[in-house]
Amino acid sequence: MSYDLPEFDKLREMAQRDPEQLERLRIQLCDQLIQEAPEQYRRKLRGLQFRVDMERRRAKSPMAACIAISGMMHDSFDRLRQALNDATGNASADYINTPSREVEAGKVVPFRRA
Repeated sequence: MSYDLPEFDKLREMAQRDPEQLERLRIQLCDQLIQEAPEQYRRKLRGLQFRVDMERRRAKSPMAACIAISGMMHDSFDRLRQALNDATGNASADYINTPSREVEAGKVVPFRRA
């Protein structure tokens, strides 16, 4: 896999002066990566790229898009972690971000008034 990616300064200049050209480059590189993937993964990769593109369109800002896509990635890693824990029978590692986990109630201590 070889990708002709311009230098950082050129990419920054494209973002400032011609964002459409930068977007075309992004699409071209994503398409190239999917085409070079093994056949059995291409449909899933196209579906994932579609979801990423839809999140980018729905977002009100580039930062909001980044956060949404990052959330997708974290959700995927969490599902992978859960599947690996289930496969190894390691249910004790199921303590992160699980809604079924009991949360102990804490004691609220009031501040003293001066």
